[in-house]
Amino acid sequence: MPKNNCFRVLLDVRVLDQKALYESALREVNDPPTLLSAVDTLKLLNDAGGIDERACLATLLDPHAPPAGTEIVHATIERL
Repeated sequence: MPKNNCFRVLLDVRVLDQKALYESALREVNDPPTLLSAVDTLKLLNDAGGIDERACLATLLDPHAPPAGTEIVHATIERL
């Protein structure tokens, strides 16, 4: 793939409402056609009994499939 067809898209996101973020991510992973069970969903979005904000953001911002005509080469989410 020619390098000139690659782009880097960066987003800095401030979480203002952790519970709303979690509920939104929960809806996303439970919306058909997901293959995750309720137990898997809770494991994915919770970290040691608390909400895993990074997992919630990844669930919402990193699509199940890339947009038509694209391929996601690399994605990371880190706490600033």
